[in-house]
Amino acid sequence: MSNIKIERNTMLQLLAPYIAVLAFWCIFKNGWLAILAYHAQILFWLKPGETQHKLNNKRILLTALPTVLAGPILYFLLPYIAKTNLSIWLEEYQISGLSLMLMIPYFGIIHPYLEELHWQKIREKNYISHIVFAGYHIIVLYSFVKIPWLIACFFTLATASTIWQYTTKKTNSIVPAVISHILADLSIIIAVYIIQ
Repeated sequence: MSNIKIERNTMLQLLAPYIAVLAFWCIFKNGWLAILAYHAQILFWLKPGETQHKLNNKRILLTALPTVLAGPILYFLLPYIAKTNLSIWLEEYQISGLSLMLMIPYFGIIHPYLEELHWQKIREKNYISHIVFAGYHIIVLYSFVKIPWLIACFFTLATASTIWQYTTKKTNSIVPAVISHILADLSIIIAVYIIQ
C-alpha cells in the first residue's frame, strides 16, 4: 500500500509543471500565473531538510560556468529558431514591460532554485524524469520555436537534467546543479530582455 502511494505521489510531482503550463500558459495565456502555479505545487511537495545544500568541492562549480552561455547562444540563434516575433510572443503571454523586468530575478534565480529542489528528488526515482523535465519546456516553446529547434531544445534540456542529476549525486549536494541552472536561466532571461 505504501509503495502505491509513493508511485502516485511521484506521478503527481512529474505532472506538476504540465498542470501549470496547460492550465495557465496554454488556456489563460499568462506566463506569471503558469510559473507561480508550478512553484506552488513544488512548495506543496517539498519536505524540509531533504535536500543537501552543503558544498564539498568548490572546483565542481567551474563545471557550471558553461551554462552561462545559454543566453548569448539564444541571442545569436534567435533569428534562425523563432517562428514569430519575440516581443509579440511575450505580450501574448502577458510578459512585457514591468512584468518582464520582474521576471528577470524571479525566473533567473528563484525559479531554477525551486525547480532543482523539485526535480532532484524525482530524478533519483527514475530516469524518465529527464524526458518529462524537457517535455514541459517544449510545450512552452512550441508556439515560438521552429520544430527542428524544438527537438534540439528537448535534447539539450534532457541532457542538462541528466548532468544536474549526476553532479548532485557526485557531490552529494544540490548546490552545483542550482548554480548551473541559475546561470542558464538568468542568462536566457537577460538575453530575452535585451532582444525584445
